[in-house]
Amino acid sequence: MKEVFAISVSIIAMLVANAARAESLLVTQTGNDIGLSLSSYQYQEPSIMSSKGAKLGLDARTIRVLENGHFLRGDLRYAFGSVDYTGSGTVNGQQDWYIESRGVAGRDWSVGESVLAAYAGLGYRYLANDARGTTSTGAAGYRRASNYFYLPIGVTHRYALDEQARLVTEVEYDHLLAGRQSSKLSDAGFGLSDVTNKQSSGYGLKLSAVYAKDNWAIGPYAHYWNIGQSDTVAVYRNGALYGFGAEPKNNTVEFGLKASQRF
Repeated sequence: MKEVFAISVSIIAMLVANAARAESLLVTQTGNDIGLSLSSYQYQEPSIMSSKGAKLGLDARTIRVLENGHFLRGDLRYAFGSVDYTGSGTVNGQQDWYIESRGVAGRDWSVGESVLAAYAGLGYRYLANDARGTTSTGAAGYRRASNYFYLPIGVTHRYALDEQARLVTEVEYDHLLAGRQSSKLSDAGFGLSDVTNKQSSGYGLKLSAVYAKDNWAIGPYAHYWNIGQSDTVAVYRNGALYGFGAEPKNNTVEFGLKASQRF
């Protein structure tokens, strides 16, 4: 009888220990991550133009866990590459890059055999596109810069596949707070003035699914932006009113594969 009791106690202790290990594997942990990504990228102004190309990305993340399952997280992403333009003619090899930073605060919740980490914060995205030169039909291009300030709201789901591996999925909604589009029309010549348009409506989505084991992780991701038409501003030519212009409604789609290491 004593032997049976001792075996039962050992089994219970082992189950408790395994559960504790599984939970520690799933909860948000203090640390830093460095990642590398390769993606397919497309920016489109429907019925007007599109830019397509591949992007190489560098990602950094730092996390600090607080008391009672709360945490702070900072993200930084830089992605660059060249895009091919189709619109008023065609042109290949335009330089295009963006940098994105975010700071969020969140909390873990245990749900069955999984852990959910909900978070919210503030994000900023800056994109630069250099379209100087002429297209195949002789249209002149110019430099453009996009600035987005947005509110990220998301949830991360972690599920243990075994004692070392886990599946991590993330869904995020990004609400545009304020946007600004700067267009250097003077690059096109003809005495045109540079303009800045304000953007007030739009949203983004971020989705990812990652296989993580030990300190390594790899998986696909998708980023999407849908931005409404901007306000309308005056455009001048050689100091005289030339007309009015607005940044058209646009969307951006990026699909990629990312690998990262925690240290």
